[in-house]
Amino acid sequence: MFYNEIFDKNIFNSKLAIKYGFSKIGDYYILQSNIDVENFNAIIKIGKESFEVQVIELPFNEEYILFNVSDSKGKFVSKIRKKVNELIEDIVNSCFTSLDYRKLLLDYVREKYGTIPEEPWEDNNHATIKTPNSKKWYGIFMSIPYKTLGLDKSGKIDVLNVKLNPELIESLIDKKHFLPAYHMNKKYWISIVLDSDVDLDLVKRLIDESFKLVEKAKD
Repeated sequence: MFYNEIFDKNIFNSKLAIKYGFSKIGDYYILQSNIDVENFNAIIKIGKESFEVQVIELPFNEEYILFNVSDSKGKFVSKIRKKVNELIEDIVNSCFTSLDYRKLLLDYVREKYGTIPEEPWEDNNHATIKTPNSKKWYGIFMSIPYKTLGLDKSGKIDVLNVKLNPELIESLIDKKHFLPAYHMNKKYWISIVLDSDVDLDLVKRLIDESFKLVEKAKD
């Protein structure tokens, strides 16, 4: 099973991976690890923007196929998935550098506009940024599933909604990094996917434009 979405928010560090216990074989870094489930190991194979996990049953090294079936259910396969997810989380924390674009952009608006983000809902997935005068949103950060955005990836990604002129929105939409606004007026708002390919300088300019539009609306 592939977990390539890890690269959307993280950069692989091969030196840390070797230190962790990975071996470089050809173009890949490979690790076989015990997952604390009797007779089962996980094989992690990391390549250029590919992160593959295979669960094998010992002693014959036979692949545990149910792990790859996303809709398979049952106590045992759920236990396997939980242990594998714990291993993946530890590998990401130990062998990758985080790309926390939400934090970088919140630092940007705090420094430039004195904006302190608010979390209006208890899920901690949302953070709104408001202008000082109109007290209206000029941006909202969300962590939402890729599939909700119509993107063919698993997991969640940080997204930023900003307000722009309709003409600019139309020119930016590419259905990959810039999408019609999620849960907001699609004529005046746009969703920006904050993955590793994002142009951070462009996003900052769009935040500035959104700030100006929202403050101007009060005049």
